[in-house]
Amino acid sequence: MMANSELHALLNLIEDPDEEVFLSITDRFIGLGQEIIPILEEHQHSTHDEEQIKKINFIIDKVALSILTDELLEWKISEDQSTVEASLIISRYLNREINQENIFFEIEKIRRSVWLELNDYLTPLEEVNIINKIIFEYYKFKGLETNYANSKDFDLYSLICNKQSNTFALGALYLLISEMLGLSLKPVEVPRQNLICYFEEDLLFDEKGNGILFFLDPLNGQVYTHKDIENYLKKINYVPYPMNITTVSSLRFVQKWLNELAKVEKESGKEHKYTGLQSIIEKLSEL
Repeated sequence: MMANSELHALLNLIEDPDEEVFLSITDRFIGLGQEIIPILEEHQHSTHDEEQIKKINFIIDKVALSILTDELLEWKISEDQSTVEASLIISRYLNREINQENIFFEIEKIRRSVWLELNDYLTPLEEVNIINKIIFEYYKFKGLETNYANSKDFDLYSLICNKQSNTFALGALYLLISEMLGLSLKPVEVPRQNLICYFEEDLLFDEKGNGILFFLDPLNGQVYTHKDIENYLKKINYVPYPMNITTVSSLRFVQKWLNELAKVEKESGKEHKYTGLQSIIEKLSEL
């Protein structure tokens, strides 16, 4: 962190009406990283000037987006691309006050509850039915339809605390529990849906989705067959048909998650956050 005198001067420059000066100091704040956010928030509380509050909010948003970019790009090059880590990164972006230890504690409780009911003789469908029972009946989680006016519905930490979220935070919960238990659940690419599938590792995939045993909606635990998905694609007049149904990586799941979050920001009129999230999605696609 820079010297107090230099930091004080930088904070005072926020009041400068020159746009180029504002963009320059915004870049300086971005370079200071996570530690500058509470300082900016404290400075924000010391003023009643609406224009200054708006400018400080903009700077905080840009710093948060920069942190999110760096953390997700680092996650992308990690060996396992863990859904757990990606979910925590997104949660920290949505809620800087998250208690990470509490998340791990609650997830471990869920994992153990599922593990206690698993055995080597269960079918894949029976395994999924156990996960559904633990999530929706024992722990009373609830799926919410996607609401682009509420970013908290996309947050794993909010799900853990409030027992409700939309399909992305719930989907992340399914995927990280399956990662921890070594179960064969993966995201799958189906138009306009956020589905998970149970796949057979010993089978080869082809254009008809062989290798995928069935599909799962994390919003409510509903299981779908290949025929169900085929009927759905016909219903929405999907072209080309039939589509190539394959599992996708956790990276692709995260990109879809961010894309829906970007819609939240666009809905709220925060164009800079929408643009920032779209930029992150593009960077995650780069080799």
